Amino acid sequence: MAKVEMEIAGLSRSPTEPYSAFVIILRERHGSRRLPIVIGFPEAHAINIELENIKHPRPLTHDLFINTLRELGVSFVEVVIDRLQDSTFFAHLVLESRDREVTVDCRPSDGIALALRARAPIYCEEEVLEKAGQLAVEEEEEKEEQPAPRPSRKTSGRLSREDLERLLEEALANEDYETAARLRDELRKLSPPEEEEPGS
Repeated sequence: MAKVEMEIAGLSRSPTEPYSAFVIILRERHGSRRLPIVIGFPEAHAINIELENIKHPRPLTHDLFINTLRELGVSFVEVVIDRLQDSTFFAHLVLESRDREVTVDCRPSDGIALALRARAPIYCEEEVLEKAGQLAVEEEEEKEEQPAPRPSRKTSGRLSREDLERLLEEALANEDYETAARLRDELRKLSPPEEEEPGS
């Protein structure tokens, strides 16, 4: 089957799914179709910190996986979103070791998070794009002809301070202290919010 190279166009909270759900938008590298995929908060966080080049003092799970592959001499070739079934996307990793190619099933969100860390391409099968792809409006297509500036943390393509603070509250309420600690670290890296002057 033909596969199409994709790139990340945006990451934002899902307007229709539960509070902890996000949508990652992939777009054709050489085309106008978009592919929205609903993902969970942990995967959105893993993708966001890599997009923002945020470094943690200890490797997170996806970092650990990539570091392990490198130490074992295994190359991360690509991730391919290969199937859509019952509104759920499926994907696989392609790994290479000593001239042997191996495919491993994965969730698209994990595959994307790993591909970003491995600097590997992201692909989607043409059949999946035909089923779930969305054509970009003309205005967006015109913008693509110009180099797009890197989005700031407050754009729809990244998690804003408000999003991070809400997710921190949710993580604490669920007693997910590891995630809460990561969110606190990321919030500290952002510029402090503007404060009103006394008497205003």
